[in-house]
Amino acid sequence: MRIFFDANVYVSEAILGRTARQIIKATIRGRWRIYTSTYVVGETSHVLVDDLGFSRRYATLTARRILRRSILIEGQSKAQVPEDPKDSPILQAALLCGADYLISNDKHLLILDPFESLRIISMNAYRQLLFEHGLL
Repeated sequence: MRIFFDANVYVSEAILGRTARQIIKATIRGRWRIYTSTYVVGETSHVLVDDLGFSRRYATLTARRILRRSILIEGQSKAQVPEDPKDSPILQAALLCGADYLISNDKHLLILDPFESLRIISMNAYRQLLFEHGLL
């Protein structure tokens, strides 16, 4: 299974911890592949530092953790998120890596589900999927 986590999952892991950390660990335990992009890593750092006031050091450690657990992909597609163009790079990266699931709590992405062969689901729905596969 190929999984692409939106930046909001990593921000949740960094500040709230439990649920996001649990689903990421279960994904790794299930040997499902996790993909990311420089856009997601940068967006995660931006939100942690500029929006939430965490230190740059904390954002750097978070970025390293993301990159250590993920396969970094780059490239572009023509896919667009009409309601929020800044979410387009996330959708594009998920499509480029051939992800089965894009995990996000962003309403602009969730309303697109399904998009081509990509399922776009919330963290809670993904948690349920992991449970159904015996990973939680």
